[in-house]
Amino acid sequence: MSKSVYSIVLDDEVIRGIDIMAAQQGTSRSNMINRLLAQHISLPTAETMLMEVYNSINEVMNQHSSLALQLLGNGNMINLRSALQYKYNPSVKYSVELFEKGGYNGQLKISMRSQNASLIAIMDSFFALWAQLEMQYCNLSIEEFSFENGRYVRLLRKDGSENFNQYGKKIALYVDLLDRCMKEYFSNITVSSAAASNSTVQKYLAEISADMVRI
Repeated sequence: MSKSVYSIVLDDEVIRGIDIMAAQQGTSRSNMINRLLAQHISLPTAETMLMEVYNSINEVMNQHSSLALQLLGNGNMINLRSALQYKYNPSVKYSVELFEKGGYNGQLKISMRSQNASLIAIMDSFFALWAQLEMQYCNLSIEEFSFENGRYVRLLRKDGSENFNQYGKKIALYVDLLDRCMKEYFSNITVSSAAASNSTVQKYLAEISADMVRI
């Protein structure tokens, strides 16, 4: 949604009430007014859509995932964190960013907090395998993802649904599968790269769903 500056006249008592509500909810006066007006006319805002996705992701993660959902980041960002059972115990950060407009609903960013070159190389080999699977089974185009230096960025496609609660659940299940496949890969990489790839592919094919394919 685009935004513009408007000049309106309001009662001082109304503004004082708005400011109190804004302070309680940790937002600005303008955002609070925009939120209340949108609710009154039943119009979803980027903020309310983000909260729907956030709540549904939180619900899924609390039920069956080792991923830890963190507080909302700046803007339209949702952060999750996971830990790999591998030497140095690296942590992996997943960031879901929602777009207000454009041809995609958002993007997923994955990064690892490590400067270890061998660890980064393994991560990149996993991302290469994951991208290959997505191109083969999800019709992901090469323009919709990128990876290097232990980081992966992937656009989140629109699936034709306007239900952001359901869309959030699909994202959560997708990220959860990605995380479990990553852990599967790392748990077998000490055997061989072929063993890591084979076990990861088997898990992916056994658990990928029609909803995830459209994400």
